[in-house]
Amino acid sequence: MNIWRAGVLMNFSFEQFDAFCSATKKLSFDEYLENRPDGKEVVILSTPFPDISLVFTRDEWHEFFVKIDEALYMKKVYDLVYH
Repeated sequence: MNIWRAGVLMNFSFEQFDAFCSATKKLSFDEYLENRPDGKEVVILSTPFPDISLVFTRDEWHEFFVKIDEALYMKKVYDLVYH
């Protein structure tokens, strides 16, 4: 599984992707809110890669989890077809 965002491509095994999804789906944007120097509200999300973090605006955060849900759905389809 891959997450490709803003010039960053992260590769996950299915197990790593499941763990990443489980850990991030519990997060609420408002609980981790920070302000960029220009005042825009963002969340900085750590990744399994120690030197890489992802930065999201509220709209990007929502869209990211829509795509995560779509990827989880397609993973289930893959599991049904190939296992």
